[in-house]
Amino acid sequence: MKAMQYVNVGYQRILTFECRSGGFNWWEGDDPGNPILSAIAVSMLSDTKRVYHAVDDAVIERTVAYLERIQGPDGGWGAESHLHAGNENLGAGALRSTCYIAWSLAEGGFASRPSVMKALGFIRGKVDAEKDLYTLGVCANALALGAKDGAALRPLLDRVRAEAVEEGDLLHWEMKGMTVVNSGGAAGNVEVTALMALALINGEATAQEVSKAVNWLAASKDPNGTWGYNTQATVLALKAFLKAATMQGSDTAADVRVLLDGKEIGARHFDNFNREVVWSVELSADQVKRHNVIELQFTGMGSLGYQVVSTHFVPWGKQDRPAEPLTISLSYDRNRIKVDETVKATAVLTKNDADLRGMVLVSLGIPPGFDVLTEDLDLLKSQKAIASYELTGRQVIVYLNELPAGESWVVEYRLKARYPVKAQTGESEVRMYYRGDVRSTAAPGELIVE
Repeated sequence: MKAMQYVNVGYQRILTFECRSGGFNWWEGDDPGNPILSAIAVSMLSDTKRVYHAVDDAVIERTVAYLERIQGPDGGWGAESHLHAGNENLGAGALRSTCYIAWSLAEGGFASRPSVMKALGFIRGKVDAEKDLYTLGVCANALALGAKDGAALRPLLDRVRAEAVEEGDLLHWEMKGMTVVNSGGAAGNVEVTALMALALINGEATAQEVSKAVNWLAASKDPNGTWGYNTQATVLALKAFLKAATMQGSDTAADVRVLLDGKEIGARHFDNFNREVVWSVELSADQVKRHNVIELQFTGMGSLGYQVVSTHFVPWGKQDRPAEPLTISLSYDRNRIKVDETVKATAVLTKNDADLRGMVLVSLGIPPGFDVLTEDLDLLKSQKAIASYELTGRQVIVYLNELPAGESWVVEYRLKARYPVKAQTGESEVRMYYRGDVRSTAAPGELIVE
């Protein structure tokens, strides 16, 4: 019930981004729609419909009709550059745009539409000359789902396979350049590997070949349970896992034991009923020594994934902080005020790495018992000093299209005290929107309201 509540709230929220004249766009009230985001909406709403039957088919049909209205006479959709800062790669070139939209339409159940058939013809005529690995992966998915077109698909998948890096039972691809949402580094490798795994599955590759890519993705999960600290990488990895699960026909009947320094600390039997249930075994601080040996013992048949995660905390000011590509500081003009008075907060952001490009996300902690005066942020938005902002119960989230390298960027806003309290200001953070591993945090402070 809780999961379905999340789906319902998310679905209703997404509907607010539908444009009056058709399609979907970045912000509420934008018009007309953005072709790439409209394709994402078709894919997302179609996925949601499989588990949530209240999805309105008319919304999907309207979005498909919008995409068909703006399709070119040659079957393609043009390059799409007016996306979020750093997101321009999503529509870099007509072939990438066309492949992405055709893939979304086919995945949404519209493969037999004349618009998709025209798009596949456009793709066949352009794909041989394409050199970009990510675009080839998107093309492979479009061809595999759109027409099962072996004549065009087989040589394309052979080109994809030739770019793979194989190490034992692990298989992955390395991103050259940037992904559709401008991801690089670990997140870029996860995105392109998940994309290629989906292409192989949709192209009816062998389970053995797919399992090697899935193994690499499983081994690449970060401590937060996501991939590359990146939304798009995580979404594609999860899609690859779900698709790969449909290929696994073998039964599971196994016993798993977890041992710490030779002593059993957990045991469980897994079968077809519970093999996809997450089982956690946690070690308390008094169990952990300077050196530990953790063993996993598996007896029986089947295939289960696992992850080992450790966490630790360091007091503020005690750690050796290396130079960071992004930095943030948050200060207040005073730390002792009275009820109904205001305090001014000043966030100073600096980008020290000129190679970092794209949207920046700033999360500013809201102390308990304070209200944010939004007129300050509204003024910054009207002056285009910030792209947008939103309030949660504990944070102000500010979006910046770009942060100039080497310059300090200042965001000022006021908070009003509601009642007497002695409170921590909360953690504040700056990070690259599409590279969550590039981040920096500011130490919390203290405010006293009398």
